[in-house]
Amino acid sequence: MRIVIADDHAMVREGLRPFVENVAPETTVFEAASFEDALAAVHAHRPVNMVILDLRMPGMNGFEGLTDMRRVHPHTRCVILSAFADPEHVFEAMNRGADGFIPKHLSGAAMTSALRLVASGERFMPSSALNGTAPRRSAGDITTRLTRREQDIVRLLREGLPNKVIAARLDVSEVTVKSHLGNVFRKLGVHNRLQAMRMLMDNGWTT
Repeated sequence: MRIVIADDHAMVREGLRPFVENVAPETTVFEAASFEDALAAVHAHRPVNMVILDLRMPGMNGFEGLTDMRRVHPHTRCVILSAFADPEHVFEAMNRGADGFIPKHLSGAAMTSALRLVASGERFMPSSALNGTAPRRSAGDITTRLTRREQDIVRLLREGLPNKVIAARLDVSEVTVKSHLGNVFRKLGVHNRLQAMRMLMDNGWTT
């Protein structure tokens, strides 16, 4: 497994390294001190399985760096590392496609466990965010993240149609529908159809 740690403080990177190296057997760790360096490292050492991004390092520009990393390297798992783990920050990161959000105060063992969870294909959020309330967003704010085709698929999802029927309605393959659904779930920070519909309905999306 290949993992990039991106943080502008060398001491943080050095402190994280032993716990990251324990995520999986034969894990190779690369380091970066800025977002630009992180992009370069993920490209140079591809395929990189996971990149850990400090939210406030140079070049991140808030969550824009996360969005850019997802766009340029869509198959690399992205984890946000931050000293701030309030629900607003956590849900913003997850809604923008992060696979995990890890507070810097997390213990080493807990951090390794969280990264293993992300590496297995799951998502991780700190308990402080899970115990809080996700901030309510407007329907427009949510759907602007979805492409027109993804919105078409979501509308058909509301009718309870299976993937095969949705594919026929849109004249695309079932594999294409599954791919679009995966993107929808990632962008909304959910895991299945029911959660996606609940989030959209709770935020006033009715079209």
